[in-house]
Amino acid sequence: MDGGKEQELQELSEEIEIILSIKDDISQDEVENFKGKFLSLSEYDIRKKISEVTKNNIYLEEFEKANINEKIEDNIEINNINDDEKNTIKQQENSTADLLVNNEINVDEKLKEIEFESTNENEELKEKIKCEEIIDKSKEKSIEIVDENNIPEISFVKAEVKYGQLSLEWAWNEKIDKILICYRMDKFPVSPKDSAAFQVVVARENNMEKGNYIINKVNEGNYYFSIYVMVNYNGKTLFSKAQRRLVVNKEPSEIFYEIKIKKNLFGKVKSAELLLSTDEKKLDLPQLVLIGKFGNIPIQKSDGEPIINIDYDSVTSEDLISFDIPIENLSKNMYVKLFFVDDSNSKLYRIVSPSKENLHFK
Repeated sequence: MDGGKEQELQELSEEIEIILSIKDDISQDEVENFKGKFLSLSEYDIRKKISEVTKNNIYLEEFEKANINEKIEDNIEINNINDDEKNTIKQQENSTADLLVNNEINVDEKLKEIEFESTNENEELKEKIKCEEIIDKSKEKSIEIVDENNIPEISFVKAEVKYGQLSLEWAWNEKIDKILICYRMDKFPVSPKDSAAFQVVVARENNMEKGNYIINKVNEGNYYFSIYVMVNYNGKTLFSKAQRRLVVNKEPSEIFYEIKIKKNLFGKVKSAELLLSTDEKKLDLPQLVLIGKFGNIPIQKSDGEPIINIDYDSVTSEDLISFDIPIENLSKNMYVKLFFVDDSNSKLYRIVSPSKENLHFK
């Protein structure tokens, strides 16, 4: 897989996680937005990644079902065309036979006449199709804007928080020269005229291909953006449907852990527990995995073998939670360390490890 596609898959995974933090599923509009933003990815790639993150194959099943239906429709159309051609040929044969019987015309001359007429009809049909294609292309180049449903959209929107700044970046469509950016901290703006939203108009300059907008001092919290394309039509300003982006800007929640070991009289490990805690009032944990490595502390998940997996759970500042570690998965001189199953969770959480000595099974 090339680096660009791998990077876009990682960014796609992060955006999916953000959307799922405020709702339970990914809509078709959001799939279309992903297609416009991640140009290296096919719709199949996007739906496959959504299915991996949500652990729900319905997104791939919808795509495959749509492809099957298209193929069925194409086959039906081809069969109908073939049937029409067969009927036409049969009618021509019957007509030829009748003429030969009734008028006693020379067979060779009549066949040449029919072939000539058929050739002319085919040429006329080709010319007609060519003219229709030219007309259609002409219509495509001059789309009349009459309402928000056919206003072109910006191609993609990329958002990032870095060095205390929040930046938005997008690609201008050739027919667009002005957009309205609205944002709130509590929810998505409901319309271009939402009085509770901060609003700014950004005009295209010097025919630039990309546009950007920067908020220099960002507060901790969520930024809900709605972006509208603006066009003037018959003296009125029309707005497109909103393209939405959620930008999360907050300090990662901390997850603390420790290993509690009990040994028998002979110094052999009798039992082991993984204890999780937090300073948050309540924290919904992501999926976690404890990795073990012989001889040294694992630096990344691939350095060792999984010892225990922790599924989605909750922990509070008042009560820690514990998990029994299967002692058969442990061995002498093994070090363990806790990791995220999905590395993208590192933007929302931080795992705080105890000292190396306290992660060692001697």
